[in-house]
Amino acid sequence: MLKKTGFLAVALIVAAGAGAAVARADDPVATAQATLQKLVSDATTLHSTVLADAQKISADVQALQGSTSRATVRQTLQADAQKIKADRAQLLPAVQSDWAQLKTDLAAVKSSKTGKGQLKPLLQQANTQLAQERDAVKAALQSAHQAAQALRASLKQSP
Repeated sequence: MLKKTGFLAVALIVAAGAGAAVARADDPVATAQATLQKLVSDATTLHSTVLADAQKISADVQALQGSTSRATVRQTLQADAQKIKADRAQLLPAVQSDWAQLKTDLAAVKSSKTGKGQLKPLLQQANTQLAQERDAVKAALQSAHQAAQALRASLKQSP
């Protein structure tokens, strides 16, 4: 008797879990929210990685100040630039895919005429967060670029 009760309880839990998954798959708002969370997560990973790479360039430029070996400077900065390009090439396709999926999900929400009010604040919050991250990355890359140019100029002045 106890075995049958335990089996029935497990069967009910599995059925309830499967029902919830089906309900989420049929709910375009929940699907759009999940896609938005994935987009924000992937974009944050991209921004964090590129920001770290830009900060490494700035640190390398500081370490190379006063260096007279143009080959070492060139090699170090080229390696750093290649790292940024490789990281961006690796992480950007996921963000682009998430963005395309979000557009599709938002079109599904619009056609279902449900939940538009639920998504608007989430979309605004995500947009604000991602804009701040983009601005931080842009500033760090610009700073690293200026520092590298100053280092190159100092090398040209040295004999």
